[in-house]
Amino acid sequence: MKKGPTIFPLAPAHLAGLGAFQTALVLAFIDIRLAALPLALFLLLCFAAPFFPRFSFYLPIVHRGSRDSRSVALTFDDGPDPAATPALLDLLAKHGVPAAFFITGQRASRHPDLVRMILSRGHAVCNHSYNHSPFLMLRGIGRLREEINRTQVLCARFGILPLAFRPPVGITNPRLWRALLEAGMFCVNFSRRGRDAGNRRIRHLSKKIVGRARPGDIILLHDSAPGGFDADRWLNEIESIITGLSDRDLGILPLDRLIGRPVMKRAGAASTASHATGSFYDGIALTYDRESSLSGNISRRKERELFESNFLPQIKPDQRVLEIGAGTGMFTLQIAGRCREITAFDISEGMLSVMRNKAEREGLTNIDYQAGDVEEFQPARPYDIVCSFSAFEYIPDLEGLLTKISRFMAPGGILYFTTSHRSFFRFFTQVGNALRQGIWLHARSEIYIRNALIFSGFTPKQVRTSVLKTCRSGGMLIESMAEKAVSAP
Repeated sequence: MKKGPTIFPLAPAHLAGLGAFQTALVLAFIDIRLAALPLALFLLLCFAAPFFPRFSFYLPIVHRGSRDSRSVALTFDDGPDPAATPALLDLLAKHGVPAAFFITGQRASRHPDLVRMILSRGHAVCNHSYNHSPFLMLRGIGRLREEINRTQVLCARFGILPLAFRPPVGITNPRLWRALLEAGMFCVNFSRRGRDAGNRRIRHLSKKIVGRARPGDIILLHDSAPGGFDADRWLNEIESIITGLSDRDLGILPLDRLIGRPVMKRAGAASTASHATGSFYDGIALTYDRESSLSGNISRRKERELFESNFLPQIKPDQRVLEIGAGTGMFTLQIAGRCREITAFDISEGMLSVMRNKAEREGLTNIDYQAGDVEEFQPARPYDIVCSFSAFEYIPDLEGLLTKISRFMAPGGILYFTTSHRSFFRFFTQVGNALRQGIWLHARSEIYIRNALIFSGFTPKQVRTSVLKTCRSGGMLIESMAEKAVSAP
């Protein structure tokens, strides 16, 4: 069985290239010389885009937080450095200010005590490559992986797992997103900087930052000490930035709070952090319920309707239930109120944490929370019911997963799930997801689902589509219900 999601980093660059090519074809019928214009513009854009740290042309780039918070975040690159970092940490402690340190693996390996000091003071540590080569983005994906993963391995020795990566000089390339997805990371650049050339030009640094700072800014600074570095003058500038921001009624928040997603985890606390899907949903866990309620997604509304009318009546009070892809408990909590116990399984530890808080408020104590990859799940006892709601599209080999599920279900048990149906309208949501997550969601046909159920030892009871059905194809959503055969494999 093929494991893990299908990484598919579709970016605006791909759509721009397609548009340029199509425009060139049309113009070629008018004047062949005009056809070169859109292609030339596209190539110019491809060349220029990497040098704009806030331009999400090749991959999604987090470069600022919410403007509503009236706050900013301080980030320091290129350290740690014994000539700058310890004094900076004392200054930050004096003012009670948090920061995020984007360290280079090479410096961290030389000064491990400074990394431990940063962490002991409560600051975040993020990945800034290993060697900090300004020409890193000219290298192939193999070198990118090495620079990222080598620093990740080093950070694991300090008991942490960085989730945020900042490329050297903020420059990106078309290969970076795939490398980050494979590592379960995301790109964080900046929206405000003093152009200090790595602390080589610190004169009037505070004026450059404070006067231009806006709510939500991610501010780029450095804690490196180049030749001729004046530490006292630099510290005075940093302190002026801190006090100047306060005078302008701009608070300083930890980076993760400003952008609303974790930038670092404790290495032993998140076994799924290196999983592309798990990392993405960890990042949106705190806002997922609000986004879902505001999205007006017709597939989600229909799924809720089917859940209440067709699935809930199947549950008996003495049954054990497994929900795959439980998320924040949008369906789990109702199921828990009707069964003896339910295992809530999800790839995202963050999503399960949100669900746990909701369950505690409702007094539900019969939920077993399991984080990990369902393709590796080995339950101790069989389940009477297994269900899933819009999660199977992340599984490349659904037939293999259904076969595995049948092995830990009681004979006569019920399998119920909704998933994406292959259709004209669904294709556009698949493209949108690839642009947002870098993951291709698999849509299946009714015939495929029915045959996969039979092959896996289930007797299909119902396989049908709904949502935006057309005369030529089914809808966007498949609802499936099947029974575990007594003599299933």
